[in-house]
Parts: sequence; structure tokens; C-alpha cells
Amino acid sequence: MGEDLQHLVYASSSSVYGGNTKLPFSVDDQVDTPISLYAATKKSDELMSYSYSSTYGIPQTGLRFFTVYGPWGRPDMSLYIFTSKILAGEPIPVFNHGKMQRDFTYVDDIVAGVLAALDNPPPRGGEAVPHRVYNLGNNNSEPLMRFIGLIEEALGVKAEIDFQPMQTGDVPATYADIEASKRDLGFEPRVTIDVGIPRFVEWYRSFHA
Repeated sequence: MGEDLQHLVYASSSSVYGGNTKLPFSVDDQVDTPISLYAATKKSDELMSYSYSSTYGIPQTGLRFFTVYGPWGRPDMSLYIFTSKILAGEPIPVFNHGKMQRDFTYVDDIVAGVLAALDNPPPRGGEAVPHRVYNLGNNNSEPLMRFIGLIEEALGVKAEIDFQPMQTGDVPATYADIEASKRDLGFEPRVTIDVGIPRFVEWYRSFHA
């Protein structure tokens, strides 16, 4: 089985960092404090993958995605929700009273990182288990209110904001340390939210026209 499968690349999440407060999040940090069930499932994903790599010698690479956004994004993600509600004249829910930061990562950069990981499997046959984990993020933690401001600017519409307390299981900030991804995969995120948000809005308008 292990010899037939050359390399498995799978999706993990920045959520595995859970209650960690040190920023940026590094792949060398402990990830033993998940604060949501989703985070716990992703941690389990990494543990099972490590186990399979160890038992069967299958090279596996886990990628911890940081707040992916862009065209064809999920409708339950913040950018899609905000854009839809702003255009509909509805208030947008903003948690922790807007005191949030996220390492927003454009989908094209994520795709480039996935392909780079696929082309660089952990070596088999040595003493080390052929399993690695990398962060894929923009390496820039942006304030949520700036994110919203860019959506307003791209839409040409002012948002009505409904400030709310922090959600259970959420964290105030994410920020990816991508030194290992740069070194091993040549990963270099290129799209800032100043460019990515207008691209998404353009797609959204055409898709929902």
C-alpha cells in the first residue's frame, strides 16, 4: 500500500493553534489546546496522517490553511457573507466588537502552495517519519475592520455593522509564520487583501448578476 501511494497532501487548518497566544503561529508550536470541535478534528487529521506515515511509510504533507478567500469561495465565509449582506442592505455581524485580526490568504496563493507541496514530498526510507506540516498564510495579520473597509470601498456601499461579543470557539487573531514553507516549498504569497478583495467583489457581481 505504502509503495503504491507516492505522496498524500491533505488540508489542515490554522485552527489547530487553538488557544495559543504567541504570534505568529509557527509549525514548531504546540497545538494541544484546540478550542473548537473543528480544530480538534483537524488536529486528529494530522495525528492519523502521522500514524499512517509511520506505519506504512506513506509520504504525507499537511497544510495549515489561514483564512482562505477569493472567487468561488464558500458562502459561509466572512467575505461572502459581508458582501451579500452589504449589497442587500442588511447589517453584518462583527464579533469581538471588531477587535479581530486574520491572516487572510488569497486562493491563488493557496493553490500555488498546494502544488508546491505536492511536488516536494518528504523523503522516504530514512530514520525520520515521512510526514511534514506547513503553514500556508499570507504572513500578514490584518485588522478585521480594515478588511471590512476594503469591501465597502470595492462595493461602493457603506456597511451597517452589528457589533457582537466574541463567538464561542473563536480566537482574536491568526498570523502565519511561513519560514518553513518558504524554505522547503518556495512558497511566496503575492496577493494582498487590497488586491484580492476587489477581485472577489468583481467575481461576485458577475456570478450573481
